Amino acid sequence: MKRKIMQVAESTQLISLPRKWCLEHKLKRGDEVEVTPKGNTLLVSVQGDFEHGKADVDVSDLDRSSLLLLIRGLYKKGYDEITLRFSKASLVHFRTKKEVNISKLIHDEVVLCPGMELIEQRSNYCVLKALSNADPKEFDNLLRRMFFLIADTCTDLVQACQTNDAVLLGSIEEKHDNITKFTNHCTRLINKQQDNANAPFVALTVLLLEKFVDFMKNTAREVRSYRKKLSPKTSQIIAEILGAYPLFYDLYYKFSLENIQKISQLKETTQQNILTNAKKLPKEELMILSGLNESLELFRTLTEARMALEY
Repeated sequence: MKRKIMQVAESTQLISLPRKWCLEHKLKRGDEVEVTPKGNTLLVSVQGDFEHGKADVDVSDLDRSSLLLLIRGLYKKGYDEITLRFSKASLVHFRTKKEVNISKLIHDEVVLCPGMELIEQRSNYCVLKALSNADPKEFDNLLRRMFFLIADTCTDLVQACQTNDAVLLGSIEEKHDNITKFTNHCTRLINKQQDNANAPFVALTVLLLEKFVDFMKNTAREVRSYRKKLSPKTSQIIAEILGAYPLFYDLYYKFSLENIQKISQLKETTQQNILTNAKKLPKEELMILSGLNESLELFRTLTEARMALEY
């Protein structure tokens, strides 16, 4: 809908708010609204309507993994208070085929949501609340720290696969959880604070890097379950796949069309390498490579997002 600008004195312009919208939000004379500039757009919102928003969800029908993703998603979106209701004490974990305690699940996941605490716990509900505000000034440092932690995880995974180091493989899970804290916090800061045209592409970058770390975690699990030392060729291909990450890191902080081309070339040569050796490798190792190789598709989308940020 269009609104005509009214001039008041020399330096003030006014527009009217839609009456229906004001009635829906019970706005009256003297009330305040939040006005946020977004490029050539102005976002008008009821003050505090979402900044201190609340979510109330019945999670009884979810499984273990879906519950964790729900909590993570609500935290990232920016909710400051989350009530989770449930009619049973446990949820199924499809990967392990076991029932797991729902209260413990919630408690463990909150640890991965910086600033959020479990403030109330009853037999049929839990309440999570943000006890500290997200500071937008932290974002750049958090993002760079996240990049460093991912680089460290790549190095450890390559070494663990080459040496069949079970302890180092097991540590990838812990590194994954630590990185998840950073990706959760970064995404929350973006959704609550960053009001600009680049915000969706920055958020996509964080999301895809989080997924990349998931691929590394799953690869470490599969290599541990294999209980044999990987063949040199499989270890070499794993190192090649993970080599896309330092290329993207360089690209993110020092934009270069040359690095974009290198990432694209790496994807094609690595996939060809897997196909060439498919009949020579044990099927278990081929499955491990197939899973991790999917991460190269993430880097294609990551380069797309980075180019959008550049131009």
